[in-house]
Amino acid sequence: MSATVTLTASMQRDKFEEAVRVLRAYYAPLRDGFGFTGGAWDTFDPSGTRALSTNTFTADDLAACALLATPIHGRATLELLQRQRPKFEKLLEEVGPDRDFVTVKSADGEDFRAVRHTYAALRNVPGIGETRATKLLARKRPRLVPIVDSVIRQSAFNNATRHWSPLHEALVADGNALWKRLVHLRDQAGLGPEVSVLRVFDVLAWMDGSGNSELVLREMPIGVQTEEGKPGDDD
Repeated sequence: MSATVTLTASMQRDKFEEAVRVLRAYYAPLRDGFGFTGGAWDTFDPSGTRALSTNTFTADDLAACALLATPIHGRATLELLQRQRPKFEKLLEEVGPDRDFVTVKSADGEDFRAVRHTYAALRNVPGIGETRATKLLARKRPRLVPIVDSVIRQSAFNNATRHWSPLHEALVADGNALWKRLVHLRDQAGLGPEVSVLRVFDVLAWMDGSGNSELVLREMPIGVQTEEGKPGDDD
């Protein structure tokens, strides 16, 4: 496994039951001002058009980012929904259909190049940094593109500058052992396939890195929170 990837507490082999509790808490419906708005991210589709817009950034996609505390601001909204819409439709078409990250031969290779091209184009949009770019891509290809924010960058990647390639190496090591464990965690937490395996990694890394896992395991009430990095993480 790459030295630049750290499996946070909930992803350790001997913390399986704890990880299931953390996932269930994250995805529990909001009640009386308590819970996590990010639990709605994976199925958020208020217009009912998500399945028909796999190659188009929509208002729903931009609104979904607010569930993870990274709202898409005015200039970027105009660029993505109007001015550069045809450009990004072409880029997303080149990415191809959604598919499991572990089926990619290499995150540095040709079969992931279109993802990196689209990511670079998003980063050129005013107001879109690394966090927003990865979350927008994850909305369109949730099984293929990992999310990175400041909490995950610190907790899982030791503040390294490379993320996707080390994570891919970790997930495919030992016959996809980590990937399979994340699938099992998802199943045991009662989550459906609409929650991607990458999202399980994202949620656990963020919950552990933000200190929310500890609160869940201590059964302390948590006010409504959004999955986010540090303030100004993606300005």
